[in-house]
Amino acid sequence: MVHGDALPHHTARLGLTVAGALVNRGVLTVGLLGAGALADEYLALLPDLLPTVSQVALFDPDDRAADELWDRLVEPLRRRGVQLCVDRHARDVVRGADLVLPIDAVHAAPLRASWLAAGAVVLNVGERRLPTRLRTAADVLLTGAEPRAVLLAAMVRGLHGPRLIVVDLAAGRPRSTG
Repeated sequence: MVHGDALPHHTARLGLTVAGALVNRGVLTVGLLGAGALADEYLALLPDLLPTVSQVALFDPDDRAADELWDRLVEPLRRRGVQLCVDRHARDVVRGADLVLPIDAVHAAPLRASWLAAGAVVLNVGERRLPTRLRTAADVLLTGAEPRAVLLAAMVRGLHGPRLIVVDLAAGRPRSTG
């Protein structure tokens, strides 16, 4: 199914391009919440789209899924200059990260703004939008990847240095039922 395979790749490419435009000094560290198929897509594209990334911390409540993803990708990422590590708590993965990627809604729920570093960008492209508390904590909230909105957010970041930017690309999509 060509279209089914292309959609996650397109989503990951779009998300990382938007994130790259919004992180001030370049993304050095990434906190990745989730070890599913979309995580594979993000990790495959990271070195090309965000070449400043040097470290990715990964969390999934299913330790086996996180370990399997690590086993598959640690060496290819290391060869491209990116260190991949697995942490057992979401808080430890996002603390200090320049870019936080809650890959699916199940992992986004426990995310708290108080865990995030000043200047962090949270990028959600999952099925459901982020929790209201995290969205309201944002200094800049984007709910679409429309180029003018991204450019305006990047300008605000450059001028005012917001503490937290949240890009919730799932917010504009209808919620799935079932």
